[in-house]
Amino acid sequence: MPNENNTVKKRLPGIANGISACLPNKYGFALLVFNLGEAPDNECMYVSNCEREDIVKAMEEWIEATKENFANDTGKY
Repeated sequence: MPNENNTVKKRLPGIANGISACLPNKYGFALLVFNLGEAPDNECMYVSNCEREDIVKAMEEWIEATKENFANDTGKY
């Protein structure tokens, strides 16, 4: 049976291209992909169109801004 993580990793560049095509120029993104549940081969993978340092900064800012009101800024949850 092929390793699902490897299959997902191979698909990430195509997913990144699709996201990039949907965004205006000068927009960065990072997509986190991870296994649900618990398994010995669980792995958090990511794909982005920017430098790692920029991703870390954006994630830190997002965590700080949302940790008290996680995912409720749109009012739809």
